[in-house]
Amino acid sequence: MMENVIVGLIVAAAFAWVTWTMLLPAGLRNRLRRLAGRPVPSRTGGCSGVCRGCEAAGPRAVKRHSGSCGSH
Repeated sequence: MMENVIVGLIVAAAFAWVTWTMLLPAGLRNRLRRLAGRPVPSRTGGCSGVCRGCEAAGPRAVKRHSGSCGSH
């Protein structure tokens, strides 16, 4: 009986995480964050411009930068 409760909680937590990270649009997530009193992230995903890693690597890495983190 106790194992069923634990498994149910784990499955519910996994479902909530997938729903929050993959299914909810960014605007709705940000609205829910504001309602909860949490700060809204300034960037919602991807890399806009130059990654911190590229900045640290120097100007040559910035020239190769394709616009999304991880694909240089």
